[in-house]
Parts: sequence; structure tokens; C-alpha cells
Amino acid sequence: MSTNQRFQLHMITDGMKQAEELRVIVAKALHGGVDAIQLRYKSAPALDIYLLGEILKPAIDRSGANLLINDRVDVALALNANGVHLAGKSLPVDAARKATGPNMLLGCSVHSVDEAKRAEELGAGYITYGHIFTTNSKPGLPPRGVEGLQEVVDAVSIPVLAIGGITAENIDQVLATGCAGIAVIGAISLDRDPEAAARLLREKMDRSPHKPRFCLPRG
Repeated sequence: MSTNQRFQLHMITDGMKQAEELRVIVAKALHGGVDAIQLRYKSAPALDIYLLGEILKPAIDRSGANLLINDRVDVALALNANGVHLAGKSLPVDAARKATGPNMLLGCSVHSVDEAKRAEELGAGYITYGHIFTTNSKPGLPPRGVEGLQEVVDAVSIPVLAIGGITAENIDQVLATGCAGIAVIGAISLDRDPEAAARLLREKMDRSPHKPRFCLPRG
């Protein structure tokens, strides 16, 4: 199967790792089959994110994966990254699209069908929806479940990534919705063997009888 037609596996950085530790984790994740690294350090200044991106980008480029920068459109442009992922406090999607131009991958986190439709209308190339299952990163908040994910996938004509509490044990019911793939944080970056953790998820995705409704580009 072409890498541009399969489910995608995205790893989001946890915002805590120092440069050398993160470089090693990213390299192992890429060897395990990750399709994109989203560099997310919520409170870090632009310079720190840029310098981290400079460290990580050569290995990401060699692997043919995508480098996505969370929130910071300016850093994504400066690094010539593959894309930028917008959060709730980021620039509006349409404003970010004016800055990036038509060719950069532009993603957006959403939490409802209405938000998903609006993001598509404003120019998002993909969206991330969650959290699907209970997750330590969203303590006390009820999960939206695969039913909510299915509604979002059916409502838009762009790829939808699922996020939140997804594991090798529950991934198949997520993929059954026709989503474009999954995004994870701790499932890879906090595992004792990030390469093995990524490979297990990658193999589950590649063996799935389901197919993405819309696919994300890779590299």
C-alpha cells in the first residue's frame, strides 16, 4: 500500500523532553513507522521551538515523514516545515491559511461537528478530533467516544485524525470510522521502547480491514 493511501500515525511531543532525549525518541518513533512528528511545546518561546525543529528536521526529512509545528505559524514557515497544527488559542484557520499559502499542510483541533465543518470552510486541510477514550492528559473530562468521531468523519470532506487514549487494544474500533489515522502522545513518547510501541500501532493500522475515508499526504 502506498504511504499516501494508508492510515497515518502521528506522534505529538509531550512538551517536557529536552533536546537530546527528544531527538532519540523521535528517531526511534520514525524507525517504528510514525508518519508525522508534531512539535508541541505550549509555553516555549519561538526560538526554543525553532532550535528543536532544526535538530529534529533532518531525521524527519530522511524518513519521508512530516514535521508539523503546533500553534506557531511563524516557526513552521521559518523551518520550512510540512505543516502547522492550530489549537484553540492559535490564529484563526483562515488567517493562518493566508500566512502559509495554499501548499502547507494546515491542521486544526476540533471538539464537535460544528467546529469541524467550520474549520473545513475556513481552509483547514485536516482536523484532529478527541479525546476519544479516557486519557491522562484530559483528567476529569468525559471522552467523546467513537460515536462522536464517526459523526465528525461523516460530516466533513477532509481527513480526520483521532486522538485521546488510543492503544493497540482499541485502535481497530477507531479505524472503523474511516478516520485518516491517529495522533498519540504518551503511547509512544513515554513508552520504554518508543520504536516497538510505534511499530505495534503501525502494524495494527496496516493490517486493519478498514480504510481511511480521506488520506493525509506524507512527506
